[in-house]
Amino acid sequence: MRRINSLLLTLFLVGSVTAQPWTLVTYNAENIFDADGIAVYEDYKTPGYTPRHVLTKIQKVAQVMAKYNGGKGPDVIVFNEIETDQSQSDLNSLNAAKFLQQWSGKTLAWMFGDGFSPAVADIPSELLVLKAMSEAGMSGYEVVTGYAPLDPATKRPTHAIKNVVFSRFPVKHERTRSHEIEDARPILEVWLDVSGHDLVVFANHWKSGAGNPQMEVARIQNASVLKARLDELRAENQAVDFILAGDFNSDYNHSQRYGDIMPQTGINGVLKSSGNEAKIANGTVVPTDLVYNLWFELPVDQRRSDHFRGYWGTLMQMLISPGMYNQGGVSYVDNSYSVGQFDGFNAYSNSGTPIRWNFFGDGYGYSDHFPISMSFTVTGLRDVFELRNPSQDNDDRWAPIPVMYTVPSAGQYIDASTVSGSLRTADYFDKLFLVTGNLVEANQIVVNGERYELFSQSFRIQDALSGNVGSDVTLFGRLGQFRGRWQLVVESEGYLR
Repeated sequence: MRRINSLLLTLFLVGSVTAQPWTLVTYNAENIFDADGIAVYEDYKTPGYTPRHVLTKIQKVAQVMAKYNGGKGPDVIVFNEIETDQSQSDLNSLNAAKFLQQWSGKTLAWMFGDGFSPAVADIPSELLVLKAMSEAGMSGYEVVTGYAPLDPATKRPTHAIKNVVFSRFPVKHERTRSHEIEDARPILEVWLDVSGHDLVVFANHWKSGAGNPQMEVARIQNASVLKARLDELRAENQAVDFILAGDFNSDYNHSQRYGDIMPQTGINGVLKSSGNEAKIANGTVVPTDLVYNLWFELPVDQRRSDHFRGYWGTLMQMLISPGMYNQGGVSYVDNSYSVGQFDGFNAYSNSGTPIRWNFFGDGYGYSDHFPISMSFTVTGLRDVFELRNPSQDNDDRWAPIPVMYTVPSAGQYIDASTVSGSLRTADYFDKLFLVTGNLVEANQIVVNGERYELFSQSFRIQDALSGNVGSDVTLFGRLGQFRGRWQLVVESEGYLR
């Protein structure tokens, strides 16, 4: 956490406040798939996954990106969970500019409506996102994709999803590459020309299962591949400017959070993520292989990008090199790190949690992760950068951060008893309801003559419900669907009345 004191470290660095700032965003968009129905995940095969779902999904992604730079969108985007196309025979032939030109006379609404065809269905997901952003006024991007290796038997990619980078800066394709990982998506290394200076962006999506020690073995391998590559770059140039971004499926303090079951972690033990900003800022003078984790830019209780079983997590990460603080080249804009948590838009107002994607109707929601962002700049050798209140590795103040749900007040919920007929309509989807009904099973309640599953991430709520089977209960629940089954989600113990 940053210390609120008079500490001021003055360094001769790039990063003048008068220089042009640019924005980099990383976003796990929760599975962007095309419409051809050829998918590894069952949820994205036809007929359940429709052209209307695709249209809604890519437009929602564009809406989130339009939150940056006054609607112009970020200058660099690191996307996670974009489908690795299972039907394209020549993936390397894809060209963003040619694609936009080819479809310039057609809108996405037409393409996924009256104009839907096999050709539209087969357009790779990253190009669909590109067009959605273009239609929303965000343009000028090159698209770089981290392709998975092909399975020798099936001739199809070995991973269902991939990392993709959008950049308004010229891409140095001769230096850009993918790094294969044993049990996760390839790490995409993209070299950008930022006003004549090199910036290396690494797009990551490490193995899932943050709290699972067996999965941490795979994440250690993810981290080892990345660390080896960073060591190569630092051996060539200790002042190299790089940004590591994406879904690491690790908390910024993973070793502290899971140290009792994980003797070593990928992000802290191998990659050497640190919050000692002053030491890292001095890292090109006194060489270090530490990388600065931008979560330390925020107070401890504001570090949150996702949640699981009632507690906040920080699986989305941005880490930067000492070179991002040094004299000349590309520099981090101090204190520019931010979480894209927009209440009432992609976050619920009663909890601040992400409004995740759902297949209901034509599709609903955004993602189970918030985007995170930072700014960077380029200035000359004479500019002076003042690093104010540099953060420290003082995680002793950290404790698990519970999601805090406010009990709905009048006007924030719908009383089911006032609804004539079924709740199962588009008008009511994802709304909070006050319901009274018979608990026919531990996870089944009858409301207005219809059965609904009850779901909660809290074991205490599950236990409380189990003890009242056969009784009438009153509770607040958010109406939703899971794999086609209607449910009421009980988000807080305070929602049991």
